[in-house]
Amino acid sequence: MYSFLMVLLIGIGTLLLYLSNRHQRLLEKPLAKPMQRMGYAAVAIAIVLGAFYFIGSAGFFIALMMLMTALFSLPLLMLFLNRK
Repeated sequence: MYSFLMVLLIGIGTLLLYLSNRHQRLLEKPLAKPMQRMGYAAVAIAIVLGAFYFIGSAGFFIALMMLMTALFSLPLLMLFLNRK
């Protein structure tokens, strides 16, 4: 249950961070800056949740690995989807 919540928070946080960036390609105008702060907060909550759910540093590094994968794959996916 908590691992699914961690993945969901990382996904939502990464999406908010991407959509509030001025270089995003999905929306015509980027989201407002408070949405970027909400994205950072969702990612931080997911990392803390992972550290508590899993055993200490293992949860922290699992959350960081999922965050790294999400931050890498979302812009790459948008690059391939918007290609014409």
